[in-house]
Amino acid sequence: MGTITLRARRVQPIWAGHPWVFAQAIERVDGAPGRGDPVRVRDPEGKFLGAGFYTPESAIPIRLVTRDPDEPLDEAALARRIERAARYRRETLGFPTEATTGFRMIHAEGDGLPGLVADVFGDVVVAQIGTAGMKRREDVLFGHLQRVTGAKTIVRTANRVKAEHIDDEWSVVRGPEPKALRFRERGFEYEVPIQLTQKTGYYFDQRDNRARVEAFAHGRVLDAYSYLGSMGLAAARGRAESVLSVDSSAPVVAAGATIAHHNGLADRIEFRRDDIRKILPVLAQRGERFDVVIVDPPKLVPTRKHLERGRRAYVELNRLAAKLLEPGGLLVSCSCSAAMRPGDLLRAVNLGARKAGKHLTLVDMGAQGADHPTPAAFPEGRYLKAMFLRVDA
Repeated sequence: MGTITLRARRVQPIWAGHPWVFAQAIERVDGAPGRGDPVRVRDPEGKFLGAGFYTPESAIPIRLVTRDPDEPLDEAALARRIERAARYRRETLGFPTEATTGFRMIHAEGDGLPGLVADVFGDVVVAQIGTAGMKRREDVLFGHLQRVTGAKTIVRTANRVKAEHIDDEWSVVRGPEPKALRFRERGFEYEVPIQLTQKTGYYFDQRDNRARVEAFAHGRVLDAYSYLGSMGLAAARGRAESVLSVDSSAPVVAAGATIAHHNGLADRIEFRRDDIRKILPVLAQRGERFDVVIVDPPKLVPTRKHLERGRRAYVELNRLAAKLLEPGGLLVSCSCSAAMRPGDLLRAVNLGARKAGKHLTLVDMGAQGADHPTPAAFPEGRYLKAMFLRVDA
């Protein structure tokens, strides 16, 4: 097994529990390890810090899998982590339940398997491979995922990571091909056409925030960037009198309307295809007002170098959203950008509201659900923020 020695001033984050070894932290590589090979990581004095799989071309050449110097990185090590992840979902979180049959089974670094994400949709598991080390071992991983979940079908979703030499297309790797992903979440029944799935299929990370929306929603609700309308469904099952769900994709809007009808909420939710950036000013000019406005845009800050541009985008989006709210209304502002930390988002949302002549009071703050765990020393893994704010003139 190859050995990676770190620079003296780059040891502390790894020692503290951060799972990523960046290229600039490496002092020396011994043993000529190849792409996907297991390697040991040591400090300048030779002390063992961990072991992971190596990708020499990546900006993050090693993502640590183990901190145990006596644990080999073999099939048994991967199996133990998959079994532990399944046990945590089953025993601690109680998944699956009668009401919820869709959830995240493997969350990469949070489950000790960096480079692997896997979601359960009833009897289908959708997995995404993100590193060369996991790619080399994907058949083993798929086998263990099927074993611990009892899934009939395992799907490998599309993913392209140039540095890791991954260029995967969506494909069924085990079992019959599904026509749609069928699952339940908090009692809602979903059927998502395969061609409309996102990433590993669906945004399970927002489950707890959808429950918050259901608890807080009242009056007239605007669900912007609605995708399949899950936030709007939650609001309609709560105290909302009416919901306007808006997304830019016509097929997604049609699928959302079908899901709302299936769940008996079609009479309270209007689905509309439109560009959010264009429709928000139009609604404001018409004098339309809402008691709750939800804005959950796609990732506006892909990396930290995009942070300033992303801040400006969040300020403007939340300025437009705040203008549409009745006094005392609720603004729900979300960000899935890891580079946008909670404080950054709150400042941007507040500045946007101030530009609209509104005052904000933070009433709650949400994050990704407990089936998306992260190491305590890994802030990059805590990507999802959901701010719940009362808006006053």
